[in-house]
Amino acid sequence: MAKVRVSAKVRKETEAGLRRLAHAAGVFIDGDVFKQIVVDPELYTGDDYRVDDDRFAEVKKILFKLKRISECDASLQLWQKCQDGAAIVMPMDRHPKGVKALHPITLAMGEALAGGTAIEEQEIDNVPFLSVYTPIRDSLEDVIGIAEVYGSLAPDKYAIDTLRY
Repeated sequence: MAKVRVSAKVRKETEAGLRRLAHAAGVFIDGDVFKQIVVDPELYTGDDYRVDDDRFAEVKKILFKLKRISECDASLQLWQKCQDGAAIVMPMDRHPKGVKALHPITLAMGEALAGGTAIEEQEIDNVPFLSVYTPIRDSLEDVIGIAEVYGSLAPDKYAIDTLRY
């Protein structure tokens, strides 16, 4: 497949929509509930970790509502930092990067864990994707995780084919 070219206008509009959705996720996700989703966090072993299904369902409901009001075609997922400098993912949708193991914390993820909002552009099968990361805070304003909002920068056909893989 040939590399997909993206106009500056499409990138700017997509980024703006993803930023708005990421900001809303950071505001509406209850960090006190989020930090209790993973049970026994010291037992992280790749994709083998236990979650509190009721708390996870509560947070996922918020993500689904946010996705419905989004004006762009985006997906959302949550990341929680592990002690070993990696992160585990709690996906709402399928993610083109795969979610079956611990992931290293990227520069953009690190910025969000430090309290900022960050952008990461990547290519998967020659299709450009844009991710916006934003911090999730608890009631004491401590960053306890991050929300990732991502979407394809490619025309719809490419985006649909890539996400279905």
